[in-house]
Amino acid sequence: MSCQWIWVHSDIPPKCKLDRWTKQSLVAKAEAFIADFYRPTFIQPPPADPQFNYIVGFSARWYGSYLLFTAKYACPGPNALSPSFETHFARLGYFDRDRFNLWTRRHNDQWMVLASDLTLNDAFAEMRSNPWFHF
Repeated sequence: MSCQWIWVHSDIPPKCKLDRWTKQSLVAKAEAFIADFYRPTFIQPPPADPQFNYIVGFSARWYGSYLLFTAKYACPGPNALSPSFETHFARLGYFDRDRFNLWTRRHNDQWMVLASDLTLNDAFAEMRSNPWFHF
């Protein structure tokens, strides 16, 4: 049985490679955004009688050409498998100079593009206003 391949156009642009200085500056901007918006808004003091998971921290890091935003949860229950876990809730795909695609993670752990061709400030503004990125 023979196999045939066909080329199909995709809306996802090719990935760009970044040097480590650019990555570090973008992580610093993302951490400043997290400190300005996510930590004051969504981190609450632990409940008096914790039974459910609650958010204790946020962070940003690079994975390939994606800047991942991560939420860290505490698991206080007696049946918890671990004391905490982390989950990625957003990522910025870097595809051109100061041009990003904004992705969100769905309930079934698949990534979905919400906005394309944004500047970094526009991506942060979208994360502030869009309920996909709120807890």
